[in-house]
Amino acid sequence: MGGAVTDRSPNPDFVGRRAELAIFERAIVDARNGLPSVVLVGGDAGIGKTTIVSEAAQRAGVSLYLARSTHIGGDTIPLAPLADLLRQVRRSNPELLAGTPALAPLQQWLVPGMVAADRAAAPQGGLFVAVLDLITHLAADGVVVVVGFEDLHWADAVTWDLFEFLGRSLIDERVVLVGTYRANEIAVHRPQRRRLAELSRLPAAHLIHLEGLDREAIAARVASLIGTAAPTALVDQVVARGQGNPFFTRELVAAHLAGETIPTVLADLISAEIADLADDARQVLSAVAAIGRETTHELLVANVDLTGSEVEAAVRTAVDARLLVVDGDAYWFRHPLLGEVVYADLLPPQRVRLHRRIAETLRRQPHAVLARADRAGELALHLDRGGDSEGAFSALLAAADAAETVAPAAAFGHLERAFELWDTVGERAGIANRRERMWQAAELATFIVGNERAVELARAAFELGPPPLGPAWGHERLGRYLWFSGHLDESRVEFEVAATLLSGTDVAEAAPVFAGLGQAALLSGEFATAEAWCLKAFDVAPTPDDDNEAWVRARRVLGVARSNLGDPEAAIELCRESITAATGAQARALATVYLCLALIDAGQYQTAINTALDAVADGQVTGLDQGFGGYFDALAAEALVVIGRWSEAATVLSRHPIPHTFPVGLVRLARSEAMLAARRGENDDALAQLAEAIAQPVDGWHQFVLDATTADVHLALGHWDEAARAAERGWESTAEMSVLWAARFAMLSVVAIVERTLDDRARRQPVDIPATLSHLRQRIESVRSLAARSRAGLRLDTAAHLAHAAASLTRLTVPDSDAWAEAVVRWTELGDRWMTATALVRHSEAAAAGGAADRAATALRQAHAIASELGALPLLAEIERVSRRTRVSVEAPTRLALDETAAHGLGLTPREAEVLALVAAGRTNRQIGDDLFVSDKTASVHVSNILRKLGVNSRVDAAAVAQRLGIA
Repeated sequence: MGGAVTDRSPNPDFVGRRAELAIFERAIVDARNGLPSVVLVGGDAGIGKTTIVSEAAQRAGVSLYLARSTHIGGDTIPLAPLADLLRQVRRSNPELLAGTPALAPLQQWLVPGMVAADRAAAPQGGLFVAVLDLITHLAADGVVVVVGFEDLHWADAVTWDLFEFLGRSLIDERVVLVGTYRANEIAVHRPQRRRLAELSRLPAAHLIHLEGLDREAIAARVASLIGTAAPTALVDQVVARGQGNPFFTRELVAAHLAGETIPTVLADLISAEIADLADDARQVLSAVAAIGRETTHELLVANVDLTGSEVEAAVRTAVDARLLVVDGDAYWFRHPLLGEVVYADLLPPQRVRLHRRIAETLRRQPHAVLARADRAGELALHLDRGGDSEGAFSALLAAADAAETVAPAAAFGHLERAFELWDTVGERAGIANRRERMWQAAELATFIVGNERAVELARAAFELGPPPLGPAWGHERLGRYLWFSGHLDESRVEFEVAATLLSGTDVAEAAPVFAGLGQAALLSGEFATAEAWCLKAFDVAPTPDDDNEAWVRARRVLGVARSNLGDPEAAIELCRESITAATGAQARALATVYLCLALIDAGQYQTAINTALDAVADGQVTGLDQGFGGYFDALAAEALVVIGRWSEAATVLSRHPIPHTFPVGLVRLARSEAMLAARRGENDDALAQLAEAIAQPVDGWHQFVLDATTADVHLALGHWDEAARAAERGWESTAEMSVLWAARFAMLSVVAIVERTLDDRARRQPVDIPATLSHLRQRIESVRSLAARSRAGLRLDTAAHLAHAAASLTRLTVPDSDAWAEAVVRWTELGDRWMTATALVRHSEAAAAGGAADRAATALRQAHAIASELGALPLLAEIERVSRRTRVSVEAPTRLALDETAAHGLGLTPREAEVLALVAAGRTNRQIGDDLFVSDKTASVHVSNILRKLGVNSRVDAAAVAQRLGIA
């Protein structure tokens, strides 16, 4: 391609590479200033060398010529890049070659029928100078020319001479000379390595080595390729298999969409790369592929028919060919896909022999080594693939036990494979208790592949006999799996059966069931009952050593129960104790979920964010991210929304949906997305996410979450009736049982009802202000009384909600700026940026009504700064309205008109309607007089008549009525 690049917009499919693009940007800036540069770009095949050169030229808006080396059938075409360059020049600027005498030596390169050998034999001194003159002419008009000599690893010696001549001869030309090469090809070619080293020492040289893209860039690329948000599992798979290579990424995604395992194009390329190796090197590669992990030299020697020295030579060949890499004292494939292709190319008998040999080698390791989760699983895999079903069966069960606490996903996979082998191993199956193994698998499945599978396993286990810890335990476990699956009615039945079976039982074996019933009560929103069950569990298992699983569960459940009862700080300590005592990855993950909830309730948002995101990373290691990842990300996003880091919240939420996220996890995700969208002013998205949340089956506790979300979102959207209904539902459910939720719903209902009442009053509809105030004050006092009776009194979250509710009531009486100042302080202490800004707006409004202009201006400008930083469009619109009616200048006021129907409904004359619009825009009497060409006194009379007709006491109140009617 040639000619000036006019489109400077980035390619939407291009991701990452910011640091590398910056190097190109500096080189191009230097070239524009008469300082030419040489940029050497190395990396593996498919890593994006050509792409980054093209992207840099496009972003800078400069001409780009790509001169490609050609490699056909193993032969290099002499000076192929020059021929390619001249063809492009002839297409983009045909007069240049024909009309420039200095470029005459280049004409023969365009003679039809001239063969490559003749071109290579042409005198080179004058040719090289002519090429330099050509590039100088291309850059003569001041436009930087990026000349890319591509695939230098395939270039003949003359092409290298030309490239080096140009690099050393450029003096003040506005040119960036680029050479791209495959690092692995150069690495095994000593003369080319020497040339590259010499070029990199040029004063104007920039050396770029492209590594694989990071996970964030790969996720963006995958999303671009599939046209929607990239599922986490697919991104993880592409990152693991493609190692960030953009070409591999594209092919892997295409294969995924086509239902293929290994992309055909990649398999062919890699097979061709390996085909030329000697037999010893291919044997080594086959063994490494079958071993399936980083391989020590000793393990490799034990599994190939080669001597130690022959293995060394073969490994050196593979390393020089950039197929294997040396990592410490181990060998591994440079790309996982290399190993996949090598393994796929093996004949079935070859694979079986290799796996059997590897299994025998592993069996000779010390027992302590084989007891490790990774080695136990490795032995089971090789026995299974080697055709030893009986040996594999026993090894799989041992591997499941070894991995259960550290890698639950691996343990579950081992058990599932053991179930497949169970009926084929004959008498060997009698060694293991299938019923117990099914319960073990059910417990693992719940957060790995989903609770539907856990339910299947538990019901199948019931058919084989009583559960290992008794019927009550089995029904409690089944109830929990059903709950996580969204089968709430069936879940309640199982919990009731478990409770009945435990009636009057206080033996230690009952501790897990007591703890489980405590969790069931918590999920039903019965926090005091949950607390009672947990204390009962501690009575029979007072320490973690008595029953670790029961104690850990009861501790975390008690924590969240007490958080909801109004003591989040105590909850945090209880949840931390649960995490510390947990011996398994699943128990730690659940305790961490509960800790994040308690941290959010306590207003410790940054700690909650860090804890949740760390847990997501841990889940990727243990395999629990499929089940827990969505919930953790939802909690992290919720906290990020609260503290005002909205772009980070959006990034976290973009990683979903998670395939196995349970229904209440989807509710939490939708809550965070809906709140973020509503506060940004993305109304349709907010309502869509709210509908997604409402569609999920939820328990009592998450119904509180859903009602609060519904009320919060509709308040942000200005839907007072919907907000009031949701808040009322939540209030009726929580008023007598949870200080935390009662305060939240009290505030939400007060704000919604006050806004609705103000609307009704503006429309001249009958409203009973005293009755409304009495009802809402009683609600607030009820929460204060409940808090006074609680263990902890008034905590940050509760105090902020009650302060905002109390201040909101003054909007129906005499605006109280001090009450709003108290709300601002409380929200600031809690760290909620949106609510702080909201309270500041009302504080400004109240201060203006009371004549405290400076106080009003300070508050409104603070609110405006926060809302602008957040990108909170609805809040910015409200700030503008308050600014106009209070005459506190944040942005220029806009004058709007009152339509005739609205004016008639208010009993206003056409002139009074005009005056009201100007009042709403913040005009003084003098300004109104100037606008309407009347005296100040006449304007004052109009304003007085408007106040009387509207039944309000001040200009600010009149402006508020106008805005309620949508005229300002």
